[in-house]
Amino acid sequence: LAWMLPRTTLLKVSDEDLGLLYPGVAPAALAAQWLAAGVALVVVTRGGEGAWAWDAEVIDWQGNEVTLLHGGDTLRLDRLVRRRDTGEWWVLDYKSTDRPEDQPGLVAQLNRYREAVQNANPGAAVRVAFLTGEGRMVEVGN
Repeated sequence: LAWMLPRTTLLKVSDEDLGLLYPGVAPAALAAQWLAAGVALVVVTRGGEGAWAWDAEVIDWQGNEVTLLHGGDTLRLDRLVRRRDTGEWWVLDYKSTDRPEDQPGLVAQLNRYREAVQNANPGAAVRVAFLTGEGRMVEVGN
């Protein structure tokens, strides 16, 4: 890795991977080393609560930027997946804010997405969650 650092503009790594590669070393300390070695930007992602939504063994259908018509409006869902084990549909909405679940407008939007998917898949269970920049998956009502 050291030979690549001066040639790297953006280094993105998860805290989980860092724990495996550099056990016991604080991510902030590694980021500082990499920046000093010439990396322009270091991004350490935290948490992987929603990682299952990209695992082909867990999901049997997936779509990004899924467009649905609902109530005369065009909606764009960040990610829509169906779990292989339960058949549940999950609407995942990316948010950079720390606590999207505390913003009534965002919660209402996510619940509207749920309604749209339920209308498109009558009888199916539909769950919705925010995926935050910190790696948290925050389910809204179920």
